[in-house]
Amino acid sequence: MKMKRLMILILLVAGCYNVNAQADSIRVWNKWCSKKDTLLLFNTGNNLIQIYSPTIKAADLKVKSLDASLRVANPEIKGDTLTVIAMPFPAKGKRMRLAVQNKKTSKTLKTVSFDSDDLQPLQARVGTIQGTEAARKDILMQQTLKLAFAKSLYCYPYSIKEYTFKISSDKGAATIHVNGIFLTKDILQQIKDAPAGTVMEFVDIKVTCPECATRTLEPLKLKIR
Repeated sequence: MKMKRLMILILLVAGCYNVNAQADSIRVWNKWCSKKDTLLLFNTGNNLIQIYSPTIKAADLKVKSLDASLRVANPEIKGDTLTVIAMPFPAKGKRMRLAVQNKKTSKTLKTVSFDSDDLQPLQARVGTIQGTEAARKDILMQQTLKLAFAKSLYCYPYSIKEYTFKISSDKGAATIHVNGIFLTKDILQQIKDAPAGTVMEFVDIKVTCPECATRTLEPLKLKIR
């Protein structure tokens, strides 16, 4: 009798270990969050939840939203990863839980909880420079215009198609149109020659992304110290 109880206990412990091992082997993240260990969804943004396990095939998994504040589309399999488009609705509740389940048995293998974050407008920057003014030497070290959502981990791949550079000072004025993201030699020369205190502008900044139409950003102004 004692041996029978011991065997039952061993089986229960082994079962619990197996469930925990399966849960630990399942990795869940938002592709468009720059920190993959942060479970974050972006309001009004694109969210692509990806699920991978080194021990369970993607075809053997499915997902289920556990809260009205989280909606998910039908999942797709890309390689060894299960992907699903997600949309947060934080007004419907603070909890946004997603269950990863066994496709055949509907048994929940892992449950994760997402937070949501509002997006600030997309902004252009001169390289890594932040703020409205910078030292001339720091500006001249930059090579491209870059894009960022202020104070956000959102990293959806927007790209700059074209822009126009404008500068005016006592030494003269220039308007230079550029296709692409690079600061051209002509632009860098204008920055090098401009007196300290000159404000340069980047206007008509056209950006696009894989699933959106081209749009124009607000002008970027940067003062040369």
